[in-house]
Amino acid sequence: MKQLNLIFILAIIVLSAPGKTNMLIAQEYSSKSLQEWQNRKFSMFIHWGLYSIPAGIWDGTKINGYSEQIQGHAKIPNEEYAKLALQFNPVKWNPDSIAKLALQAGMKTIVITSKHHDGFSMYHTKYSKYNVVDATPYKRDVVKELSEACKRYGLKFGVYFSLIDWNYPAAMPFKSTRNSDRIPLLHHKFNLQQVEELLTNYGEISEIWFDMGSPTSEQSKEIAALVKRLQPNCLISGRIWNNQGDFVVMGDNKQPNFKMGVPWQSPASIYKETWGYRSWQKRDNIQKKTEEKIHDLEKIVSMGGNYLLNIGPTGEGEIIDFEKQLLKGIGQWLEINSEAIYNTNIAAIKEQKWGVVTLKPGKLYLHVMEYPQNNKLLLSGVRTDIFKTYTLSDKNMALKSTQEKGDLLIDLPVDLKKDTYATVIVLEYKGALEFPSNIFVQENKNGQFVLSKSNAEKYHSFSGHDYYSNKSTVVKYLWNLLKTRKEDFEIEFTDNLNESLLLIINDKEFIIEAEEQTISISLKTYSTNRISLRRKDNNYRHKNLNIKGFKMILK
Repeated sequence: MKQLNLIFILAIIVLSAPGKTNMLIAQEYSSKSLQEWQNRKFSMFIHWGLYSIPAGIWDGTKINGYSEQIQGHAKIPNEEYAKLALQFNPVKWNPDSIAKLALQAGMKTIVITSKHHDGFSMYHTKYSKYNVVDATPYKRDVVKELSEACKRYGLKFGVYFSLIDWNYPAAMPFKSTRNSDRIPLLHHKFNLQQVEELLTNYGEISEIWFDMGSPTSEQSKEIAALVKRLQPNCLISGRIWNNQGDFVVMGDNKQPNFKMGVPWQSPASIYKETWGYRSWQKRDNIQKKTEEKIHDLEKIVSMGGNYLLNIGPTGEGEIIDFEKQLLKGIGQWLEINSEAIYNTNIAAIKEQKWGVVTLKPGKLYLHVMEYPQNNKLLLSGVRTDIFKTYTLSDKNMALKSTQEKGDLLIDLPVDLKKDTYATVIVLEYKGALEFPSNIFVQENKNGQFVLSKSNAEKYHSFSGHDYYSNKSTVVKYLWNLLKTRKEDFEIEFTDNLNESLLLIINDKEFIIEAEEQTISISLKTYSTNRISLRRKDNNYRHKNLNIKGFKMILK
């Protein structure tokens, strides 16, 4: 064992490493961009292309499966499908109207399909004539015009890019809509060329949303390196695979049922059956659907995620009224309640029966989705000094709140103005905010804390080489230590590590090298202490943290 001092000068070690300057600059940009991206919370996704013309029908038959993949589901030959380009003349498409709609909805970014699995490019690529400018009577660069509209209206702009291509001759022959084929060498080169175009000719790209395919680890790394070289601020979606994404993307219309330890996004379509426009899609009550999407936004944000909600324009470029009304309905709710969504943090609080909670310094936001029948709202699992309680819809009406046995009880007057979808109650507090954990570690009879995987809270990411191998991983362990009268401890590690880890004790960082050692630390007395452990190397932040048999003993 070796004795380490409390202070570690890791910045000097990292910055003095030769040949890493460019990588560090890119990481610095990405880190800042990632925080800004997390604060934006809500974005627009657009699936639009040749597939919008048949709108889910081929040869008079309604085709099941995602309508943007109708070529695959209906097994349409490339030559026949390509004829749709001759019909593509979306006279009702107006990029300014799209940008305005996104703003009305409270969205901060627009992400559009630059190329989907069918291989048709919605921008003017020089590497294929199969694109919106060269192959259609429309002859306008959709991606370019929308990127310019986003800039005019102060929106961030991102592009979706499919790693598979059913049309490219050197790609794997189409087999099924599982869409997880490997990427041959020539196809990979073609992808690199098109990604370079998108990141060179279309202004600032806030995120590039890769999708599907089964690239090798080296292919994913090469694409990621190209993105960061051309635009260090551009964030990369997790569907680049092989742990190369800046943020994790959940499965289609999925939300995690565990705590996430990395930035993440939930992509959602208005109806789960399709992303591209479908003429025969059954659309039900607009109010119910608006409520569903607002609640999804609240749940995702409360768990620390971002919400990417899709619309599918028609073949003429029109947004149907149902989707317009839905987005405007969300926007109207956000006009009143935006404070509880944007720039908020996770409140480490246990699940509440009535809804979810978001957090800002000095403020807790209670998103009440299920109104209590007795007009008394119980907030369990939080301890703090509340000095003001009110709703965002009526800040002048003070609500009464009382602390009862460690829980908070809020009286809701009968005449309280309720929101149609979700009422947000604000609790302004002073001083420390404590969230009692479900898992606490207590001192044993020898005055020691023994920390292991079994008594830790686990935080997750996802890792895999394609959509179907992408599985949840544990990337961080957190221990909550009950109050101790003793201040000075030594941490002893009972097993050798196979890599360097980052140990964080009450916001102080320690580098734990890949060998057995002991560290001298100080804990807070008569207060809860938080100790977390994660991987030091951020390049592998999505992989499982392998600490099998590992224990820390504080003595």
